Amino acid sequence: MIRELWRDGAIYAAGTIVSRGLALLLMPLVTRLLAPAEYGVFDLVVTAGVLANLLVPLETPQALARMWNEREPGDAQRRLAGTAWTFGVLGYAGFVALAYAAAPWLAPRVFGAGYIEAWQAGAVFIGANGVMLLLQSQFRWERRPRAYAAMSIAYGAGTLALLALLAWRGTADAADVLWAHAAASLLVAAGARVRLRGTLGWGVDAGELRVMLRYSLPLVPAGVALFAATYLHRWMLGALGSLDDVGLFGVAARLGGAVTLVLIGVQTAITPLVYAHHREPGTPAALARLAEGFWCLALLACGAMALFARELLALLAGPAYAAAAPLLVWLAVAALLGQMYVFAPGIPIAQRTGWQLVITLAAALAAVLLNLLLVPLAGARGAAAASVLSALLFLGAWIVAGQRLYPLPLRWRALATCTLAALPLTAAGPALDQAFAWPAAWALKLVLLAALTGLCIGFGLLRPAALRSASRSGSPSAPAKG
Repeated sequence: MIRELWRDGAIYAAGTIVSRGLALLLMPLVTRLLAPAEYGVFDLVVTAGVLANLLVPLETPQALARMWNEREPGDAQRRLAGTAWTFGVLGYAGFVALAYAAAPWLAPRVFGAGYIEAWQAGAVFIGANGVMLLLQSQFRWERRPRAYAAMSIAYGAGTLALLALLAWRGTADAADVLWAHAAASLLVAAGARVRLRGTLGWGVDAGELRVMLRYSLPLVPAGVALFAATYLHRWMLGALGSLDDVGLFGVAARLGGAVTLVLIGVQTAITPLVYAHHREPGTPAALARLAEGFWCLALLACGAMALFARELLALLAGPAYAAAAPLLVWLAVAALLGQMYVFAPGIPIAQRTGWQLVITLAAALAAVLLNLLLVPLAGARGAAAASVLSALLFLGAWIVAGQRLYPLPLRWRALATCTLAALPLTAAGPALDQAFAWPAAWALKLVLLAALTGLCIGFGLLRPAALRSASRSGSPSAPAKG
C-alpha cells in the first residue's frame, strides 16, 4: 500500500501544488478587483457552495467511494457510478433553478442591497462546480490521479485566464468574478465528462440508490455539523460584524489554507488506499509513521506562516487587506487540524457513521458557542480563535475514537514536545519585525524554523531515509492510470 500511496500521492501533490499556485496567482487579481466587502460576498458564496456539495447529492459520493471496490469491474461499477452521477446532476439542476429564481427576495436579506446578480452568478457557480467535483471524484475512486490532477490544473488555469481578462478590462465586481468561476467549472466538467464516458452512464438504478442512501444519509447531518464547525464563523462574522470583516477573514483563510499543501497529495491518495489495504498487518504502523511526519511538516508550515505573515499579505493581497495579518497563523492551524483526520481512519473503516455524527455535532455546537462568545468581543480575531478551538476539538475526538477502532502506534510524547516547541513562533514574527531591520529579522526567522526542524528530526518524527525505505517496502503495483 505504501508504494501506491507515494506514487499516487506524488501525482495528486504535483497537481495540487500547480493548481494552488494558480490560486495564489488569482489572489492579487481578485483582491485588487474587489474591495473587502465585495470579497466578503464572494467568500460567503464559496462557503455556501461547500454546504450545497453536502446537501444536494446527499453524500452519495462518499457511498460511491466506500462501495466502489466492493463491486465487480465492468457493468456493476458502471451501474453504481452512473446512479450516483445522475442523482447528483439532477440535484444540482434543481438547486440552480430554485436559487436563481429566489435571488430577488433572498439576496437583499443575506448580502444587503445591490447583490442580486452576485447571488444569481453564485447559484450557477455552485451548480457548475458541484457537477465538476462529482466528475473529479470519479477519477479518484478509479485511481486515475493524473486525470484528477489535470482537472485541478485546468480549472485553476481557466479561472486565472478569465480573471486576467477582467483585470485587463479594469473593473469588476463580485458577480463578474463568480461568473468567471462558473464558466471555468463548466468547461472543465465538459472535458472530464468526455473522458469518463466509458464509466458514467445515465440513469438511476433504484436498488443501488437505496444502498448508497442507506450508507450516505447518516453522513449528511455529520457533514452539515462539520461544515458548521469549519465555516459557520464566516456567516456569524457577517451577521455580527460586517462584510468587510468577512472579506479580511476570507483572504486570511485562503492564504492560511495554503499550508495544507504539505499533506494534500497524500491526503487525496490515502482514503481509497486505506479502504483497499486496511486489513494488512503493516498498515497501522505505516500510517502512524506517515501521520507523525506530516504532523511535523504541518508544524513547520504553520511556523513559517506565523513568521512571514506580514510579507505574504503585502505580496499577495495588497494594503487594503493588511489588517488580516494577525489572522493568518490561526487560520493556517485550523486548516491543518481540519485535514489531519485522514490519518486516523478507524471510524470510516468500521463504518461507525453514528460516531462520526456525534463528533461533528459536538464540534459544530462548540463552534456556534465559541463564535457567539468571541466574535462580539474580538471580531475577526475572535472568529479565528473559534475556528482553531472547534477544529482542535473535532480532531481530538476523532483520533480518540479512531484509536479505539483501528489503533495506530503513535509516539505521543515526541509529538507533544515538538508541538509545544512550535507555539512561540506564533508571536515571534511581529516581535522580530519590530526589533530588527529586515535582513536580520529574516535571518532569525529562518534560524527558528531550522531549530524546529532539527527538533523533529532529533525525535525521529521526520526521517527522510525511513520514508524512502517505506516507499520501497510496499508490494509491487500497476502504474497509475491517467
